[in-house]
Amino acid sequence: MVRREPFLDALAVGYVESGAVIIVTGRSADNLWLETTAENGARGWVNADFVRVIMDLPNIPVTHSRNLIGITIDLAPEVVQNIRRIFLLGQGSGNHADVFSKVGDSITVAPHSYAPIAADDYNAGNFYYFQDTVDHFLAGEARDGNPFVNPSLAAAIGWSSFAVLSPRYTNTDYCLENEILLDCEYRLNRPAFALIMFGTNDVGFMSQSNFYGNMERIVQISLEQNIIPILTTIPPRRDFENQSAAFNDVIVRIADRYDVPLWDYGAAMRALPQNGLDVDGVHPSIPPMGLRGAADFRTYNLRYGYVIRNLTALQILDAVWTAVQASQ
Repeated sequence: MVRREPFLDALAVGYVESGAVIIVTGRSADNLWLETTAENGARGWVNADFVRVIMDLPNIPVTHSRNLIGITIDLAPEVVQNIRRIFLLGQGSGNHADVFSKVGDSITVAPHSYAPIAADDYNAGNFYYFQDTVDHFLAGEARDGNPFVNPSLAAAIGWSSFAVLSPRYTNTDYCLENEILLDCEYRLNRPAFALIMFGTNDVGFMSQSNFYGNMERIVQISLEQNIIPILTTIPPRRDFENQSAAFNDVIVRIADRYDVPLWDYGAAMRALPQNGLDVDGVHPSIPPMGLRGAADFRTYNLRYGYVIRNLTALQILDAVWTAVQASQ
């Protein structure tokens, strides 16, 4: 399949028969896609997995400027100003500068998310620039360990954005009577930041307006407690691609409205094989080494959804932490 852009869901502009000779004229920054011209005249981008290249890739010019490994983060000046203000207020109210809370569904609570960053198999690869940020949060003390490994009370398998706001789901082992789990998580951890991702389950049954209301309330509660909410876009769930895009638009609009950081995980997943999803079309794909490879950011391993989840988590945490340090 030849596509107009180097994305799996980009418009198909032609086909190339198996065994056909093609001319490679460019590549994406991460070598996942090749810009080509085929004998049948088809011109566009082909997934590199299906091409046997007979020349060294470094000698092929990069012709697509977007970095397809991870995400490019450029916090707007108004976002930087706002999160510095929130951070200072949070420090004054006792929030911990080296703690973040995880808020979400099964993708958030999966053992492949976050925890491998704190394991011996963690490998920053070429992304050494955020190591100081990794070390900063590894030193944080949440309710039960550093924030990468701390089990979140505000995330669970199958949850929608409604669950974390409803006292119906209160954990009586830790929470106060009728206390919603978002408040419970925040009260026990006193985080400075919250990594928030809902939508993968919501797209199957919830209206956009209800989703907007839930996500806005989550943001408002975070801000009321001087916690910086970092909103995360979702991957395109199989058979719900249009709904996923619409719900991502809701997430972007709320981030813009409240001038809070956006973690565009959904965009990073679009660059991966099968949109970075496993065979179920819902959860991120797992690298060959499983848990041991989920935080291995060497180039050969950057094709799997959970790897990109952990990588982009560190990229957004680094951007936000770097921005707020100037306010201390």
